[in-house]
Amino acid sequence: MKRISIVTVCFNCIDTIEQTIKSVISQDYPNLEYIIIDGASQDGTLNIVDKYQNFIAKVLSEPDRGIFDAMNKSLNYVTGEYVLFMNAGDRFVSSHIVSDIFGKQEYHEDLIYGDVYIQNELGYLFCKADAIYSKKPTKKELVFKSQGFCHQSLFTKTSMLKNVGFNLKYPLGADYDTTAQIYYKGNQEIFYVGQPISIFDDRTGGASHNKIVQILKERADFFGYKPLICVYLYAYKEIIINKVKAIIESLFPNIVRTQRMKKYKVEI
Repeated sequence: MKRISIVTVCFNCIDTIEQTIKSVISQDYPNLEYIIIDGASQDGTLNIVDKYQNFIAKVLSEPDRGIFDAMNKSLNYVTGEYVLFMNAGDRFVSSHIVSDIFGKQEYHEDLIYGDVYIQNELGYLFCKADAIYSKKPTKKELVFKSQGFCHQSLFTKTSMLKNVGFNLKYPLGADYDTTAQIYYKGNQEIFYVGQPISIFDDRTGGASHNKIVQILKERADFFGYKPLICVYLYAYKEIIINKVKAIIESLFPNIVRTQRMKKYKVEI
Protein backbone atom coordinates (compact mmCIF):
# COMPACT_ATOMS: atom_id res chain seq x y z
CA MET A 1 0.00 0.00 0.00
CA LYS A 2 1.61 3.25 -1.17
CA ARG A 3 2.50 5.98 1.29
CA ILE A 4 0.39 9.13 1.14
CA SER A 5 1.63 12.44 2.57
CA ILE A 6 -0.51 15.25 3.97
CA VAL A 7 1.05 18.67 4.53
CA THR A 8 -0.36 21.54 6.58
CA VAL A 9 1.30 24.94 6.34
CA CYS A 10 0.24 27.43 8.99
CA PHE A 11 1.02 30.71 10.70
CA ASN A 12 -0.73 32.00 13.84
CA CYS A 13 -3.69 29.65 13.39
CA ILE A 14 -4.49 28.86 16.99
CA ASP A 15 -8.25 28.91 16.36
CA THR A 16 -8.24 26.49 13.42
CA ILE A 17 -5.17 24.27 13.49
CA GLU A 18 -6.55 21.66 15.88
CA GLN A 19 -9.55 20.72 13.76
CA THR A 20 -7.25 20.17 10.81
CA ILE A 21 -4.81 18.04 12.80
CA LYS A 22 -7.63 15.90 14.19
CA SER A 23 -9.07 15.41 10.74
CA VAL A 24 -5.75 14.21 9.34
CA ILE A 25 -4.67 11.93 12.17
CA SER A 26 -8.13 10.34 12.37
CA GLN A 27 -7.73 8.90 8.87
CA ASP A 28 -7.84 5.10 8.95
CA TYR A 29 -5.41 4.75 6.06
CA PRO A 30 -2.47 2.74 7.47
CA ASN A 31 0.39 4.36 5.55
CA LEU A 32 -0.20 8.08 6.02
CA GLU A 33 2.55 10.63 6.63
CA TYR A 34 1.68 13.99 8.20
CA ILE A 35 3.94 17.05 8.03
CA ILE A 36 3.36 20.51 9.49
CA ILE A 37 5.32 23.55 8.30
CA ASP A 38 4.80 26.57 10.56
CA GLY A 39 5.92 30.12 9.85
CA ALA A 40 7.20 30.79 13.40
CA SER A 41 3.80 31.32 14.99
CA GLN A 42 3.64 33.36 18.19
CA ASP A 43 -0.03 32.89 19.16
CA GLY A 44 0.06 29.43 20.73
CA THR A 45 -0.36 27.43 17.51
CA LEU A 46 2.73 25.38 18.32
CA ASN A 47 1.40 24.50 21.77
CA ILE A 48 -1.52 22.79 20.05
CA VAL A 49 0.76 21.09 17.52
CA ASP A 50 2.90 19.75 20.35
CA LYS A 51 -0.11 17.89 21.77
CA TYR A 52 -0.13 15.69 18.67
CA GLN A 53 3.60 15.21 18.10
CA ASN A 54 3.32 11.43 18.23
CA PHE A 55 1.09 11.50 15.16
CA ILE A 56 3.18 13.92 13.09
CA ALA A 57 6.23 12.81 11.10
CA LYS A 58 7.81 16.27 10.89
CA VAL A 59 7.19 19.68 12.45
CA LEU A 60 9.22 22.62 11.17
CA SER A 61 8.74 26.11 12.58
CA GLU A 62 10.72 29.00 11.16
CA PRO A 63 10.08 32.28 9.31
CA ASP A 64 9.16 31.96 5.65
CA ARG A 65 8.28 34.10 2.65
CA GLY A 66 4.66 33.07 2.49
CA ILE A 67 2.52 30.01 1.94
CA PHE A 68 4.23 28.78 -1.21
CA ASP A 69 7.67 29.11 0.33
CA ALA A 70 6.42 26.95 3.20
CA MET A 71 4.98 24.44 0.73
CA ASN A 72 8.33 24.26 -1.04
CA LYS A 73 10.05 23.60 2.29
CA SER A 74 7.72 20.70 2.97
CA LEU A 75 8.94 18.91 -0.15
CA ASN A 76 12.27 18.35 1.60
CA TYR A 77 10.48 16.01 4.01
CA VAL A 78 7.64 14.46 2.01
CA THR A 79 8.25 10.76 1.33
CA GLY A 80 4.80 9.68 0.12
CA GLU A 81 4.09 8.78 -3.49
CA TYR A 82 1.27 11.34 -3.54
CA VAL A 83 0.88 14.50 -1.45
CA LEU A 84 -2.08 16.70 -0.56
CA PHE A 85 -1.89 20.16 1.05
CA MET A 86 -4.48 20.74 3.76
CA ASN A 87 -4.40 24.29 5.14
CA ALA A 88 -5.18 25.15 8.76
CA GLY A 89 -8.97 25.24 9.11
CA ASP A 90 -9.55 22.79 6.25
CA ARG A 91 -10.38 19.14 6.85
CA PHE A 92 -11.29 15.87 5.20
CA VAL A 93 -14.95 14.98 4.65
CA SER A 94 -14.57 11.73 6.60
CA SER A 95 -12.07 9.60 8.49
CA HIS A 96 -11.96 7.05 5.67
CA ILE A 97 -11.70 9.21 2.56
CA VAL A 98 -7.98 8.50 1.98
CA SER A 99 -8.67 4.77 2.27
CA ASP A 100 -11.61 5.10 -0.10
CA ILE A 101 -9.31 6.58 -2.72
CA PHE A 102 -6.06 4.66 -2.25
CA GLY A 103 -7.08 1.51 -0.40
CA LYS A 104 -8.35 -0.48 -3.36
CA GLN A 105 -7.05 1.16 -6.53
CA GLU A 106 -3.66 1.78 -8.09
CA TYR A 107 -2.99 4.99 -9.99
CA HIS A 108 -0.45 6.09 -12.57
CA GLU A 109 -1.88 9.59 -13.12
CA ASP A 110 0.13 12.58 -11.90
CA LEU A 111 -3.00 14.32 -10.52
CA ILE A 112 -5.91 12.78 -8.60
CA TYR A 113 -8.75 15.10 -7.64
CA GLY A 114 -12.25 15.24 -6.23
CA ASP A 115 -15.08 17.49 -5.16
CA VAL A 116 -15.07 19.95 -2.26
CA TYR A 117 -17.40 21.52 0.28
CA ILE A 118 -16.82 25.23 0.77
CA GLN A 119 -17.71 26.36 4.29
CA ASN A 120 -18.70 29.95 4.97
CA GLU A 121 -21.00 31.85 7.29
CA LEU A 122 -24.09 30.37 5.60
CA GLY A 123 -23.14 26.74 5.84
CA TYR A 124 -21.66 24.36 3.31
CA LEU A 125 -21.70 24.70 -0.47
CA PHE A 126 -21.04 21.54 -2.45
CA CYS A 127 -18.81 22.22 -5.46
CA LYS A 128 -18.46 19.48 -8.04
CA ALA A 129 -14.99 19.38 -9.54
CA ASP A 130 -14.50 19.62 -13.28
CA ALA A 131 -10.84 19.78 -14.30
CA ILE A 132 -10.14 22.22 -17.10
CA TYR A 133 -7.21 20.14 -18.36
CA SER A 134 -9.45 17.33 -19.56
CA LYS A 135 -11.06 19.73 -22.08
CA LYS A 136 -7.96 20.72 -24.07
CA PRO A 137 -8.23 24.39 -23.05
CA THR A 138 -6.77 27.30 -24.99
CA LYS A 139 -4.37 29.77 -23.36
CA LYS A 140 -7.25 32.22 -23.04
CA GLU A 141 -9.40 29.67 -21.24
CA LEU A 142 -6.54 28.77 -18.90
CA VAL A 143 -6.20 32.44 -17.93
CA PHE A 144 -9.85 33.34 -17.48
CA LYS A 145 -11.26 30.08 -16.13
CA SER A 146 -10.67 28.15 -12.92
CA GLN A 147 -8.72 24.90 -12.77
CA GLY A 148 -11.98 23.33 -11.72
CA PHE A 149 -10.85 21.92 -8.36
CA CYS A 150 -9.37 23.02 -5.02
CA HIS A 151 -5.87 22.08 -3.94
CA GLN A 152 -7.37 20.71 -0.69
CA SER A 153 -9.00 18.04 -2.87
CA LEU A 154 -5.97 17.31 -5.04
CA PHE A 155 -3.41 14.54 -4.59
CA THR A 156 -0.28 15.26 -6.64
CA LYS A 157 2.44 12.79 -7.55
CA THR A 158 5.33 13.80 -5.33
CA SER A 159 8.12 13.08 -7.80
CA MET A 160 6.60 15.50 -10.32
CA LEU A 161 5.93 18.15 -7.67
CA LYS A 162 9.51 18.04 -6.43
CA ASN A 163 10.74 18.60 -9.98
CA VAL A 164 8.48 21.61 -10.54
CA GLY A 165 8.01 23.21 -7.10
CA PHE A 166 6.08 26.42 -6.43
CA ASN A 167 7.26 29.61 -8.13
CA LEU A 168 7.43 32.43 -5.57
CA LYS A 169 7.12 34.89 -8.42
CA TYR A 170 3.37 34.18 -8.24
CA PRO A 171 2.23 34.89 -4.64
CA LEU A 172 -1.44 34.26 -5.45
CA GLY A 173 -1.36 31.72 -8.25
CA ALA A 174 1.71 29.56 -7.78
CA ASP A 175 -0.44 26.51 -7.11
CA TYR A 176 -2.27 26.95 -10.44
CA ASP A 177 1.05 27.40 -12.24
CA THR A 178 2.51 24.31 -10.59
CA THR A 179 -0.45 22.07 -11.34
CA ALA A 180 -0.51 23.19 -14.97
CA GLN A 181 3.20 22.50 -15.35
CA ILE A 182 2.82 19.04 -13.83
CA TYR A 183 -0.04 18.22 -16.17
CA TYR A 184 1.59 19.44 -19.36
CA LYS A 185 5.12 18.23 -18.55
CA GLY A 186 3.97 14.90 -17.12
CA ASN A 187 1.83 12.12 -18.50
CA GLN A 188 -1.09 14.52 -19.13
CA GLU A 189 -3.45 12.22 -17.28
CA ILE A 190 -5.69 13.34 -14.44
CA PHE A 191 -8.12 11.15 -12.49
CA TYR A 192 -11.43 12.23 -10.94
CA VAL A 193 -12.46 10.15 -7.91
CA GLY A 194 -16.12 11.12 -8.18
CA GLN A 195 -16.67 12.20 -4.57
CA PRO A 196 -15.85 15.02 -2.15
CA ILE A 197 -12.43 14.86 -0.53
CA SER A 198 -12.20 17.96 1.65
CA ILE A 199 -13.94 20.87 3.32
CA PHE A 200 -12.40 24.23 2.44
CA ASP A 201 -12.78 26.73 5.30
CA ASP A 202 -13.68 30.02 3.60
CA ARG A 203 -15.13 31.77 6.64
CA THR A 204 -12.31 34.30 6.76
CA GLY A 205 -11.67 34.53 3.02
CA GLY A 206 -8.78 33.05 1.07
CA ALA A 207 -5.53 34.79 0.23
CA SER A 208 -6.65 35.55 -3.32
CA HIS A 209 -10.08 37.01 -2.51
CA ASN A 210 -10.72 40.44 -4.08
CA LYS A 211 -7.42 40.38 -5.98
CA ILE A 212 -8.68 39.36 -9.40
CA VAL A 213 -6.45 41.77 -11.35
CA GLN A 214 -3.26 40.35 -9.85
CA ILE A 215 -4.51 36.79 -10.20
CA LEU A 216 -5.22 37.18 -13.90
CA LYS A 217 -1.93 39.00 -14.53
CA GLU A 218 -0.06 36.10 -12.92
CA ARG A 219 -1.94 33.57 -15.04
CA ALA A 220 -1.32 35.58 -18.21
CA ASP A 221 2.38 35.56 -17.38
CA PHE A 222 2.81 31.87 -16.73
CA PHE A 223 0.62 30.82 -19.67
CA GLY A 224 2.20 33.36 -22.04
CA TYR A 225 -1.06 35.14 -22.83
CA LYS A 226 -0.09 38.46 -24.41
CA PRO A 227 -3.11 40.82 -24.84
CA LEU A 228 -3.05 42.24 -21.30
CA ILE A 229 -5.78 44.73 -22.18
CA CYS A 230 -8.18 41.76 -22.22
CA VAL A 231 -6.99 40.80 -18.75
CA TYR A 232 -7.70 44.26 -17.36
CA LEU A 233 -11.09 44.57 -19.10
CA TYR A 234 -12.23 41.20 -17.79
CA ALA A 235 -10.95 41.88 -14.28
CA TYR A 236 -12.62 45.26 -13.99
CA LYS A 237 -15.86 43.83 -15.35
CA GLU A 238 -15.81 41.25 -12.56
CA ILE A 239 -15.01 43.94 -9.99
CA ILE A 240 -17.97 46.04 -11.12
CA ILE A 241 -20.30 43.02 -11.04
CA ASN A 242 -19.17 42.17 -7.51
CA LYS A 243 -19.66 45.77 -6.36
CA VAL A 244 -23.19 45.83 -7.80
CA LYS A 245 -23.96 42.56 -6.02
CA ALA A 246 -22.65 44.05 -2.76
CA ILE A 247 -24.86 47.13 -3.16
CA ILE A 248 -27.94 45.01 -3.87
CA GLU A 249 -27.20 42.87 -0.84
CA SER A 250 -26.84 45.95 1.39
CA LEU A 251 -30.19 47.29 0.15
CA PHE A 252 -32.10 44.02 0.31
CA PRO A 253 -30.20 41.84 2.81
CA ASN A 254 -33.03 39.50 3.75
CA ILE A 255 -34.04 38.72 0.17
CA VAL A 256 -30.46 38.14 -0.98
CA ARG A 257 -29.61 36.03 2.05
CA THR A 258 -32.70 33.86 1.50
CA GLN A 259 -31.71 33.27 -2.14
CA ARG A 260 -28.14 32.45 -1.20
CA MET A 261 -29.22 30.09 1.54
CA LYS A 262 -30.91 27.92 -1.08
CA LYS A 263 -27.47 27.03 -2.37
CA TYR A 264 -25.98 26.22 1.02
CA LYS A 265 -26.85 23.00 2.80
CA VAL A 266 -25.25 21.36 5.80
CA GLU A 267 -24.79 17.86 4.36
CA ILE A 268 -21.78 16.61 6.30
